[in-house]
Amino acid sequence: MRRKPSQERSRQVVEALIEATAQTIAQRGLAQTTTNHIAARAGVSVGSVYQYFGNKEELVGALLDKLVNDLGQAVDRGLPLLLDADLRTIVRGLLQAGFAFVGGNEKLYLELARNWDQLSTQRFLRTLERHLQEVFRLYALRHYREMHIDNLPVAVFVVTNSMVFTILQYLSLPQAPCTRETLMDELTEMAAGYLQRRAAP
Repeated sequence: MRRKPSQERSRQVVEALIEATAQTIAQRGLAQTTTNHIAARAGVSVGSVYQYFGNKEELVGALLDKLVNDLGQAVDRGLPLLLDADLRTIVRGLLQAGFAFVGGNEKLYLELARNWDQLSTQRFLRTLERHLQEVFRLYALRHYREMHIDNLPVAVFVVTNSMVFTILQYLSLPQAPCTRETLMDELTEMAAGYLQRRAAP
């Protein structure tokens, strides 16, 4: 981002541009989206876009930041009910929250998944990892008498990336190899089984 918005009006313009980026990508596709399209949908001049963002890639990066923040909030809303559950239940609950989030704007998320290799996603993944690391830290604290997940950051790195890239690959395929319920079952077994093996009483 070229400059951070400091006033309410500026923040509103930036929020409108990020929302317009999401809407335009969902409608036109990532490759066909331009800053002119985004500016028109947001109701601002192209010059206003370049006050805050250097190019389309920066706009898409800001959109990804917003999406991972929104996903984190969606996970957090259901977290109090999951922290007392067993590992399989919390992993399944996290996956359900993720797929429910995708269902809220499926055209956008499918388009981003299909073009994932073209996006700058490292910051998105690191933010998601940190959020899930905190989720599992809270879980481990709640269950400290029963278990301790050895080297939690590494375990969360492995689980997060395994699940995220599997889900992205699944969403990007024109013909899915299984239902989403089946995918969640398999990912739950994989992730919960791995964490259980890493957990020491």
